Amino acid sequence: MGRLLLLMGLFSACLCHGADDWNPPNLVQNPGFEEVGADGAFAPWGGDRSVYTSVADVAHSGVRSLRYANEDAGRYLLCGQEVPLEPGAAYEFSAWIKTEGVDGPDSGATICLEWWGEGGKYLGGSYPSGFKGTADWRQLRALSGRVPPTAVSCNITCYLRKGCTGTAWFDDVELRRHREPPLRTLLTHPNYRGLVVPGSGPVRVAADLSLADWGLEPEQVMVRTDVVRVADERVCLTQSRPPAGPSLDLRLNVDGLDKGAYRLDIVLQTRTGEQEIGRDSWRLQVVDGTDLQRRAAYVDEHNRLICDGEPFFPLGMYFSGVNEEDLRLYADSGFNCLMPYGSPNREQMDLAHSLGLKIIYSVKDVYYGSTYCPQGIETEADERAYIEAKAAEFADHPALLAWYLNDELPQEYMPRLEAHQQWLEELDPGHPTWVVLYQVGHVAAYAKTFDAIGTDPYPIPGSPARRAAEWTQMTVDAVKGSRPVWQVPQVFNWANYRKTEEEKQGLRPPTEAEMRSMAWQCITNGATGLVFYSFFDIKRDTVVPFEEQWGYVKDMAAEIGELSPVILSVEPAPSIRPVSDREWLHYMVRRVGGKVYLFVVNDGPKAGRATFALGSCPGQVTLRGQGRLSPDDSPYLRCALEPFGVSVYEIEP
Repeated sequence: MGRLLLLMGLFSACLCHGADDWNPPNLVQNPGFEEVGADGAFAPWGGDRSVYTSVADVAHSGVRSLRYANEDAGRYLLCGQEVPLEPGAAYEFSAWIKTEGVDGPDSGATICLEWWGEGGKYLGGSYPSGFKGTADWRQLRALSGRVPPTAVSCNITCYLRKGCTGTAWFDDVELRRHREPPLRTLLTHPNYRGLVVPGSGPVRVAADLSLADWGLEPEQVMVRTDVVRVADERVCLTQSRPPAGPSLDLRLNVDGLDKGAYRLDIVLQTRTGEQEIGRDSWRLQVVDGTDLQRRAAYVDEHNRLICDGEPFFPLGMYFSGVNEEDLRLYADSGFNCLMPYGSPNREQMDLAHSLGLKIIYSVKDVYYGSTYCPQGIETEADERAYIEAKAAEFADHPALLAWYLNDELPQEYMPRLEAHQQWLEELDPGHPTWVVLYQVGHVAAYAKTFDAIGTDPYPIPGSPARRAAEWTQMTVDAVKGSRPVWQVPQVFNWANYRKTEEEKQGLRPPTEAEMRSMAWQCITNGATGLVFYSFFDIKRDTVVPFEEQWGYVKDMAAEIGELSPVILSVEPAPSIRPVSDREWLHYMVRRVGGKVYLFVVNDGPKAGRATFALGSCPGQVTLRGQGRLSPDDSPYLRCALEPFGVSVYEIEP
């Protein structure tokens, strides 16, 4: 523990200074591999010399770098050094990486940060995706979670992921203490693009303070909110309040504002107002009540997508591209939309419209330097022109449902992600944007980059199916229930993404029951749309024939599609709750007219029983698909679910 605590005094001193003084040291020794002993060792790095060497013929800076060269996919070797990290702190780490012929089943050349407890017990780490192929120097940057309080040793490591081969060079490795922003905010009302409709209630902002890294306590700070008119930078409204704790619900009455563009500034300052510690801003636009109603698609105050004036539950699948044969087959199902990676042309958009299908249009690769960036984008400046052209061509097309803006890009793209979101708000006010992240623990950091958010839990067969529920709830919580959540459930076989028969061993797609359970887990935990991954994968699976799996998927889509008006109902529903908690149980209550619907889901491989308190004796209960249940003159409903079972009860007074 002594080495870990070595820098605590230094860090504590740093925290007392303002943001301009924050310059934590690089904790990596010999970060450029310039120091080489007579025997060729590059201490304190430790790496097998059969694949790792310090070379003088390639470098990002200085004269040397670390070279990894390996053609044996079965050989998995690491090159790391122990670093003095502080328990409870977070860190930024990075490296410049050059690759040549890096290939394999995983993400390639990368770095990681790991920590262990007493007795060498592994406690976790941070593992960013790396680089493959052949490319010149690129910087890989990542942010770790907080080091566990029981950690006694930590390592930073350069390596190629297991099963990868090729040559990679590493240089200028950095590891520095990260200071959490002292202020994070989320505009929770209005929930769509900051569009303020007069009479819709106060603007609301959830503000979270993270002051420990700054050596401050809540009683030392004040939160000020300013509404600024963009046209002349005039402050129209301002208010200040001291925080009672680490979280605040800020409310501003903006009913008196004229139509137009505004900026909402949230400022964290010292209690006396002499020093600004942190700041965040959100765009506001005061519009009239009919502005949204004129749009082809928008998000209402209940996080529902409104398409052509009606609530719409996006129910789709990922496609690789669009061809007529697949599209006609797909249209003969309960699905109402699709997300093709290949950008459809006008003829394909016309075909989708003729078949009653909507398109979520992908511009997720339009980032210079990203893996699948379209040809012709040679600088970041080219990105806007490409998106402008797509918006000009398809913004008015009746098949367009939304824009797909980001597929799991890391936070280093954040300024460009925010810019692309703002561009599409301006270029196409009539359609929302959607992004998907595997970074489920960092959704809140992306809040300014999307209108709708999804995460993609793919647990089968290696993890419990309940991950679908867990990730959905984490996503809903991250946006504080104030954004649409369109989840991406698994229907594919991971074997499609493995190269060797050994790697494919034991892999399979989810069963019909698992798929249905995962879909309804997402819905009962707050999803207002589902886009399954993926149509092209079930077509190429060698374990379950396409016709069989497609039949299961179609049945599931038909059920969800038929019940989507119930799922999206916002009528006040009675309080119906289980008598006791069940770890495997997920449920949701909706009302449509005089009928109440209770959705009950089992997320696990064992049968389960649960009892719900209805509040009063029902007049009639129907179990969907099985018929009426015999009344027992009791205000309780007793449910029995098969493994991964889903039951829908229709309750009438």
